[in-house]
Amino acid sequence: MILKRALENRTLAHAYLFSGDAGVGKKLTALALAASVNCADTGPDGACGRCPSCRKVAAQAHPDVHMLVPDGDEIKIDQIRQIQSELSLKPFEGDKKVLIVDGAEQMNQAAANAFLKTLEEPPGDALLILIAAMPQRLLSTIRSRCQEIRFTPLPRRLLAQALVKRRGLPEEDAWLLAALSQGSMGRGLEMDVAQEKEVRSAVAALWAELPGMNDGDVLALAERFAKDRDRFDRMLEIGIEHLRDALVYRQTKDERLLVQSGSGESPEAEVQSAPLQRMLADFDLLAMSRNLLDRRVSAQLVAEHMMFKLARRLER
Repeated sequence: MILKRALENRTLAHAYLFSGDAGVGKKLTALALAASVNCADTGPDGACGRCPSCRKVAAQAHPDVHMLVPDGDEIKIDQIRQIQSELSLKPFEGDKKVLIVDGAEQMNQAAANAFLKTLEEPPGDALLILIAAMPQRLLSTIRSRCQEIRFTPLPRRLLAQALVKRRGLPEEDAWLLAALSQGSMGRGLEMDVAQEKEVRSAVAALWAELPGMNDGDVLALAERFAKDRDRFDRMLEIGIEHLRDALVYRQTKDERLLVQSGSGESPEAEVQSAPLQRMLADFDLLAMSRNLLDRRVSAQLVAEHMMFKLARRLER
């Protein structure tokens, strides 16, 4: 609404900071704003989406709309100097030059200081849009010269409806992805439904298989999971989310507070059967195991330690 009113009243700021978690629509909104200021047939809802200018912005091929992204792990001063040169020129075919800095918090110190000069003396025909998941890493002087718009996760119902429309998913699958993506349209569009179901089934099978296993079986199972480090990490993440939900539900009985609320699952059965101390111990064990994986400890050792602990605990 803020941007819509500014477009209608022709009161756009010269610089915006779009902040919020990854995948919540910051880049899509930046491109939509870039299209709106250069659209040949802008209407009450923004850009028309049909004219040559809109199609070029959507394809990121518009000569007056520039996208600056990190070169490796950071945005370097040479990138800033090059874009400053571009912004100093008049628009080639649109009404405004637009610069979108995606990952703005990754500007190194020299680049940030150079970019600050552009904010202090903005080119007359330029619109600057900074996108940052961690805006606190930006120089305070850069943040103070931008109008910040914070993006929050989408409500699950709206996200599920969007996934049904954009991906053609059955409603049940759309709700599952809406729950797992935690309000992120980007993650919801990228996640593989079949893969998510398969990994979740593997987690459930792990819990079912472990009790009563002998040492040789536990070692073989650990070896199988350790072969795919990324899949093992994803399984740990799912297990942590599941236990977190069970613990929250145990205390509140409110499914609206659950990470996976609306996914078709309920922790009621586990809450009734699992002792609280075991749930807390399992949560700590999975969290510690994931932390060890992040620190590049051998996946085989992590899997063996975790599964022996779980197997013995689940026997009791």
